[in-house]
Amino acid sequence: MSELAAARKTDASLMKRSWKAFLESKGGEIVEGQRTVFPQFQQEIPDEYIIPCTQESVICFEGQDVEYFLQNQLTCDINDLQNNDFLFGAYCSPKGRVLATFRLFAMNDAVYMVCHHSIVTSLLDRLKIFVMRADVAFRVRSDLAVICLKAYEELARFPNPSLRQTGPAWPEECYGDSESTQPPQLIVAPVDDAIEFINKTEKPITILDSDYWSLLQIRHGVANITTTTTDLFTPQNLNLDLILGVSFTKGCYPGQEIVARLRYLGRVKQRLVRGIIHDQGDIRTSHAVT
Repeated sequence: MSELAAARKTDASLMKRSWKAFLESKGGEIVEGQRTVFPQFQQEIPDEYIIPCTQESVICFEGQDVEYFLQNQLTCDINDLQNNDFLFGAYCSPKGRVLATFRLFAMNDAVYMVCHHSIVTSLLDRLKIFVMRADVAFRVRSDLAVICLKAYEELARFPNPSLRQTGPAWPEECYGDSESTQPPQLIVAPVDDAIEFINKTEKPITILDSDYWSLLQIRHGVANITTTTTDLFTPQNLNLDLILGVSFTKGCYPGQEIVARLRYLGRVKQRLVRGIIHDQGDIRTSHAVT
């Protein structure tokens, strides 16, 4: 077993013993696709909530060359990383098709990536090819929990602020009218801190299924690439160019020529839009809907 595979196995077992066990103790069930389901709650989204985003994984990038390395691999500009904010971006194939979407943040001299768990293995295996002599290392941090919180006054109660990242769950361009001042917050923190926070909130806050995180992203027009949608779309198809997820002024990265040509010489024929389908028929990824 390779060191990377061994690290993934160890991280997964740590996650299973702690975060997942805690959610199960709260009445949740861990089902296919690393989703958390709370059968007792099947309603419209309440005014205040906590969502355990268990389908998301966190990757840590460390080393003296980490910013240089990522700058040459990703669509976004690493120089735009700011405190208390997530930077959206994508990793593309040489043909300009999106292999992964993610949120980046910087913390304690490292860069972290939040992305769908299903594409982590293929993403790390591909990035490993380009490391060469660069001083950069990356690993899955399954000891970190990802949660979405809509209870702004409770945020100050979160323990160990220096060990967590907190920022708006989606870009300002995706805010609704009611979110202009207090949008839901996405929090990445050690599992023990997340458990302590949930246990010690001053008032009861509903814990929602992780599927509600997917629903909220759909409502806000934020695409999340999984194994079923990887290598199908350009960044412009997913509107990443509209939420600062693509930089057209930085240097090269895989697929950059195709992405830039589409902006300056071509026309985006398809863009991400939100819709409602009333038909109960079989809806499949990448198939036409008429």
